[in-house]
Amino acid sequence: MAAARGVPVRLLGYGFLALAGVSAAEATQAVGSLLLLGLLGLLGLLAAPAGAAIRLTDRPYRALALSTGLAVLEIWAGLFAAYAVPEMPPSFAIMAVATAVYAATFATRRPAPVPRTTTGVPTGT
Repeated sequence: MAAARGVPVRLLGYGFLALAGVSAAEATQAVGSLLLLGLLGLLGLLAAPAGAAIRLTDRPYRALALSTGLAVLEIWAGLFAAYAVPEMPPSFAIMAVATAVYAATFATRRPAPVPRTTTGVPTGT
């Protein structure tokens, strides 16, 4: 649309690319240290509940809801464990609970999928 109106889109694209590069370069110092400290926890809270949920159900929306619920419960359980044992860091406790829940899903068996028909009309011979 911008090209149709005569706006120099190639020059504008290069300008936005330069602006994104300058922003990334300026934010590297702060964001880099935060990423180093929080990447393990972030990946653990993204991957562990989702992995546990997908092992418990094969329906996508149910897995999404279950993953969210598991993540919240794992955070609260980890915070409670860190409160109960003051020497334990909360981040470690949360990740330990998330890992334990994921490992526990290997002990459960996923229900067998129910075969579905496409038309709902029985086929006769």
